[in-house]
Amino acid sequence: MEKKIQFLVRQWKNENVDQESKRIDAGSDAPAFDKELETIWQKAGNYKSKSFEPDVEANWKKFQSKIQEPPSQENVPVRRLVPRAWLVAASIVALLVTAWWVLNTNSTSSGIDSVATNKRQTKKIELPDHSVVWLSNNSELSFDPNLKNSKVRNVKLRGEAYFEVQPNPGQPFRIETPHGLIEVFRSSFNVRALQTEPQTEVQVMSGQVALMGKGDNKQRIEVPANFIGYIPKIQKQPSKALSNSNQVFASTKVWRTRKIELVSRTLGEAQEIMRRYSNYRLEFSDPQLAKCIFTWNFELDKPESSLKLLAKTGNFHLEKTSSTVFRLEGKTCPK
Repeated sequence: MEKKIQFLVRQWKNENVDQESKRIDAGSDAPAFDKELETIWQKAGNYKSKSFEPDVEANWKKFQSKIQEPPSQENVPVRRLVPRAWLVAASIVALLVTAWWVLNTNSTSSGIDSVATNKRQTKKIELPDHSVVWLSNNSELSFDPNLKNSKVRNVKLRGEAYFEVQPNPGQPFRIETPHGLIEVFRSSFNVRALQTEPQTEVQVMSGQVALMGKGDNKQRIEVPANFIGYIPKIQKQPSKALSNSNQVFASTKVWRTRKIELVSRTLGEAQEIMRRYSNYRLEFSDPQLAKCIFTWNFELDKPESSLKLLAKTGNFHLEKTSSTVFRLEGKTCPK
């Protein structure tokens, strides 16, 4: 049969068939072979392939049984999961610690409270004894939180501040500066105590203060209202001068209001006020012009308009030599 099948295949392909194959095809069993092929062909035509139909229900049950099995201990990595409640609690603790740190950045580790300002800040502070302090820019005030119950109300100042001290005869109020001590019972006054300057300057507005030097310089002098007191370096004694003299005019309002009314004050004092409390500078063509006395209003943050009015009043020539420097030219003070 196999040879006959090969013979038929070669015939279907139009291939040459040898004599032996023809002889096989012409043999006595050819009709039987043809009948057999016909039977196979009919059976093949009656065959119907069955398409694949998955058993969904059985497979789902198999999957469920798999995931409900306890995991093998050796195949599961050990992980400790933090509960959500613990994460929330940890976040709250972190926020509280941060808030505590922010609120205490101005406190020292020794239990002393400290308030500081930068170059653009001024602050009003009410002390525990209800005394009030206005702190200028680039300044720092330190004090005991238990100040109200202390025998001596001690504070420490670096920079400039204006004080209104609550009276208490049994509890003197003392201010330590880089140059010495200021003792107060009841008074309002301005203190300028910069480490970069050679002295502490105190302008008394009301009441009376006492000034004392440091080290061996223990001399005590009392400074009444309308006077300016000075605590110089250790080798010199404290001193005082009338505030309406030709001394430097340390107005308590200048750095708080940024404006000042100069009543019968010298141009030299205006020059010093600009140096202390602004980025602007005033120069004179003749040093004698610093002694000229004027009454005028001065605005620190807009000095050009104020200086133009001064120049017009005094018959001066005003020149702006740079973005921050003004030059006042003239021969004599107006009479």
